[in-house]
Amino acid sequence: MKYESSRKAALILGVHPNTLRRMANDGEIETIRISGQRKYNVESYLGAIESAVICYCRVSSYKQKDDLDRQVQFMRNQYPHAEIIKDIGSGLNFKRKGLNTILERAMRGTHITLVVAHRDRLARFGHELIRFVIESNGGKLVVLSEDSLSPAVELNQDLLNILHVFSCRMPGLRNYKKQVAQAISNRAEQSAIQALDDSEPLRL
Repeated sequence: MKYESSRKAALILGVHPNTLRRMANDGEIETIRISGQRKYNVESYLGAIESAVICYCRVSSYKQKDDLDRQVQFMRNQYPHAEIIKDIGSGLNFKRKGLNTILERAMRGTHITLVVAHRDRLARFGHELIRFVIESNGGKLVVLSEDSLSPAVELNQDLLNILHVFSCRMPGLRNYKKQVAQAISNRAEQSAIQALDDSEPLRL
């Protein structure tokens, strides 16, 4: 079993030497002393790191329970040995129990491979921040379907989702939800048509 010097161990683990010493003092990593120098058992430490493959499934409301069941079944078919974590809640809500469980485990040092069917299952906004947390702690984010939408269509979807959240919280806004949604949709269509008109003609 090979023990590494403080400098090399810190480099391999990607931590500051002071952090490495704290880890040793707290018993997180095994050490021995050779000629008065502390050596670190990096191999044993890395082998003890917990890892997990987690498939995350989400729908916005209990009315979409059937869709949630289909997501779960799809993930079980694709990753039969993975852990399944489910949420029912808006993609704009970052207080979801399942999502917070995943992030807490990542920040405790678990190397998580997080799998989602679509990017918006994870979050409507801020998915890059979630990716950063996962990857900074040795994991990775896998998105099975990276649908590419035009800017107008993507903006339309985001605005409709924001409208849905606020209409659920403000009863008075529900009366205008349909009219506002139609206005947003019309605006998106106009933007798409304008983008086509402004594009260069096709050259044969």
